[in-house]
Amino acid sequence: MTFHQPKNIFVLRNNDLGDVLVTTPLLAGLRKAFPKAKISIGVGDWAQSLLENNPDLDEVINCNAPWHNKQNCNFPANSPKTFLHGLLYVILSEEARKLSKGKFSHGLDILGSRQGSWLLRRAKITNRFGVRGYAGGDNWCKQCVDFKEDRSVIKSGLAFLKLMDVQVDVEARPIISLKESEIKNAENLWGEKQPNLKRIVIAPGGGFPMKCWGNDHFTELVYLLLKEKKLQVCILGSQEDRNRIKYQKSLDDKRIQNLCGTLNLRKSAAFVSRADFVFTNSSLCMHLAGAFKIPSISLLGEWYDSAKLHQKQWGYIESQVLGKEISIGKNRIVSATEAYACFENTLKN
Repeated sequence: MTFHQPKNIFVLRNNDLGDVLVTTPLLAGLRKAFPKAKISIGVGDWAQSLLENNPDLDEVINCNAPWHNKQNCNFPANSPKTFLHGLLYVILSEEARKLSKGKFSHGLDILGSRQGSWLLRRAKITNRFGVRGYAGGDNWCKQCVDFKEDRSVIKSGLAFLKLMDVQVDVEARPIISLKESEIKNAENLWGEKQPNLKRIVIAPGGGFPMKCWGNDHFTELVYLLLKEKKLQVCILGSQEDRNRIKYQKSLDDKRIQNLCGTLNLRKSAAFVSRADFVFTNSSLCMHLAGAFKIPSISLLGEWYDSAKLHQKQWGYIESQVLGKEISIGKNRIVSATEAYACFENTLKN
């Protein structure tokens, strides 16, 4: 099916921070394919700063839709309460009413849900694109990307371009457009770069405890890292992450600092961009590292059954994912010693 040349494109991504970041390659593809079109994205307030200065966007729209995110969706995705809250948002919210005045010719629901499709219909968007086989809503779309569990989430997003009859070359990597001043400030926070001293970011925060590697594991890893004199360690995250890792300040004040709660999203992104290596849960920091091609190790918690599958879905060329692999009988998460050994091997190669 061939569609009219888009004039005004709306991309829906009211999801979590990492989800928004992995949509930026699609935005770049849309800009390349349709340079004259107006491109808008609807995201929650929590994610808007990540899109500042993005050259592929004309407009960032407030879209605090209460489904499929950890910010304002307080119930399971398919629960009756989530259904009701989503319906009320679509019908009654001021944000939905404003969206209906946008005169969008094309709408893309990147996650693909029934609520997302309702919102696109409420916005009077004729050419609606969604996802088939994930969270519903495909019956109200003209065309859909097929959900494939073992496909990169970024590449799944880029598949929307084919639905719009275009093919452009876009790297499957997040885009964060930092200012020179932001990068300079990050360098100042790190301090003067010392010869042979590696800058290591530890990001112990995450959305759900079962998905996280665990505070005790991260604490043990920090002690292992600080035994190596050529490593500079920084703990990065929100205020609630500040006390996740406990260490003796007398251990080595000059080679470790805790910046949790002191940096906003953009400052955190800039800080990661000047690092040499990142250890993280399956969280935003994994994608910040991916955006700047920083080698990383993502450490999975008990909830995940396959590190290999997670790497296919969310990983990058220079990243590694460590965790259980139930299909081959590996039924436990990795230890701090195993994570450190993997890090050492990476440095050698």
